[in-house]
Amino acid sequence: MKRFFFFTSKEVARPVELGLVAGFLGVFSAITLATIGNSSIWFDESFGAYMIRFNFAEIFHFTALDVHPPLYYWLLKLWSLVFGNSDVALRSMSVLFGLVALVFAYLLIRKLFSQKAALWTLPFLAVMPFFIRYAQEARMYTLVVAIALAATYVLAFAVTEKKWKWWIVYGVLVALGMWTHYFTALIWLAHWVWRGIDIYKPKMRFTQFMKDFFTRQWIVAHGIALGLFVAWLPLLVYQLVIVQSRGFWIPPIDPSTIPSYLTTVLYYLTSGETSPWLTVLFLITTIAWIVVARRAYRPLMATHRRWIILLISMAVVPVVLLIFGSLPPLQSSFVDRYLLAASVVLVMMTGVMVVHVPKDTITRRLVAVLAVLLIGGMTIGVSNVYYFGNFNKSTGGKSNAKELIAKVDAASSGNEPIIADTPWLFYDTVHYATDQHQVYFINATTEYRYGSLEMLRTSDMFKIKDLSAFEKMHQFVWYIDLTKGDAAPSPVAAWQPVKTISLADPYTGKPAYHAVLYKTF
Repeated sequence: MKRFFFFTSKEVARPVELGLVAGFLGVFSAITLATIGNSSIWFDESFGAYMIRFNFAEIFHFTALDVHPPLYYWLLKLWSLVFGNSDVALRSMSVLFGLVALVFAYLLIRKLFSQKAALWTLPFLAVMPFFIRYAQEARMYTLVVAIALAATYVLAFAVTEKKWKWWIVYGVLVALGMWTHYFTALIWLAHWVWRGIDIYKPKMRFTQFMKDFFTRQWIVAHGIALGLFVAWLPLLVYQLVIVQSRGFWIPPIDPSTIPSYLTTVLYYLTSGETSPWLTVLFLITTIAWIVVARRAYRPLMATHRRWIILLISMAVVPVVLLIFGSLPPLQSSFVDRYLLAASVVLVMMTGVMVVHVPKDTITRRLVAVLAVLLIGGMTIGVSNVYYFGNFNKSTGGKSNAKELIAKVDAASSGNEPIIADTPWLFYDTVHYATDQHQVYFINATTEYRYGSLEMLRTSDMFKIKDLSAFEKMHQFVWYIDLTKGDAAPSPVAAWQPVKTISLADPYTGKPAYHAVLYKTF
């Protein structure tokens, strides 16, 4: 009986296998749920939390004017009807899709390689900080990973069994991915690259290559995907041409982009944030990973050539496409979370490598060192996820809306409404409004320039249309703002300040939020 770490046979018993899978899913759940409600929701989350106040047709309309398709918001609406709309309730749907993604990661590696490789994949994924971070967020990213891995699993059946049912399901999943997030297209393009490599043979005529590539099943599968998505295509074009032409918040790529992506996957730190010792550990880990990959390459290529190329394509092609799609004169679109599915596949490859390397003593020791470095590094990464919470590294800001409303509530003596100085702050804080402290925004000072504000423009919910009438109804009003300096001026010069609350940024220590209680008359 051969031994490889804690697996002592070629195929562990079914009850043991199910127990190990359940155990790793439990570890992922425990790590993710431990701090899932600690941070306030930030704009992307609060936008969705506000969106689900509307019906399904209105959600379709409002998302059409923003930058995302509506499937995730429809699911979030359904989820909230059952579990409520608290931070934990909304974010827990992402945990569920994270678990679904882990299951399909396991099933995919088990089918393509072996049970041991699949079991070794799970512990790395269960503590992957980058994945855990977005499993804690009420956004669509774990759903994207779940759909991408499910589609790849189905594709593997389709190309090996050549049955129509698998191609039909694949087409449906491709469409669902596009209805969830446009950047799932990066994974579908990776599938195209892999198919081209898989079909190509030396001295093959181009006409034969095209015939073998565009088989009837391949065309029908993508025809189904296109047919299911075609209703949204005009809106996609509108969003790309109109919405994004007004300006984009994503910073341009630079030489640190790829190193930061990789250190974020391992440590949840950008390359500029890593300490000297962590940088050294990252370099050692990278070298060990490359050496193990090289040692595993020949055995894998001999027995599983087409499948290791599939994983490499899914891990690399999206990154390359996003890099080239971010070069001038194009607007940069490189955001690490758009590559979550690719990074998950990169970690899955590690599980495959450590099982399929040659079994000599030196290599096994190297694999043990690599496993310790990866698990140890990811454990550090999880602690960073806990520390940073919802801190947005692109904008350098952290939402503390929940803490701000709690401070206002503690400093209040009665029913005092709150006015947010911007629609963005309104979205963040209205989620935490109470009967005593409802949150409003002022119609006259709101510029409805962006599609994300269409919900506010067309609805009178929480909108102050007549400020004079509003102040006559409320003797005391809180006015809140998110600034780096002094508190923003009151919307009415005659209002008299009574007390001021400041909330500092937890990382810089500088004032970030202000809440001023004004006497209106």
